Amino acid sequence: MKKKITAEAIQQYADASNDPAAFHFDPEAAMKAGFNRPIAQGMYIMGLAHSAYLSMNPTQWIKSARMTFLSPLLSETVVRFEFETLNEEVHVTITGENDEIIASGSFSVEGGLNIE
Repeated sequence: MKKKITAEAIQQYADASNDPAAFHFDPEAAMKAGFNRPIAQGMYIMGLAHSAYLSMNPTQWIKSARMTFLSPLLSETVVRFEFETLNEEVHVTITGENDEIIASGSFSVEGGLNIE
């Protein structure tokens, strides 16, 4: 599954989560922090992974999760979510436009059959 991470969505998540870190939504602050553009919040990325998986597997729910962030996710980037399921463990890899791994992790699921 692919998704474009927009500056607007990052700003909305910052507002909803009350995240004051300016490098998430202010291009100038992002440049001062060493990024070409604002970057997405880690919890936003993990939430997107959960949402993408559950949209394909609506009878399941997530019991626990872990995610390792390997590189920043810049705004206006298209990412790909890849899932591999083994029993009740789902491994997720999030890659960017140049096939760089942005994040990887896993979550435990429970519920109905996978619809993959």
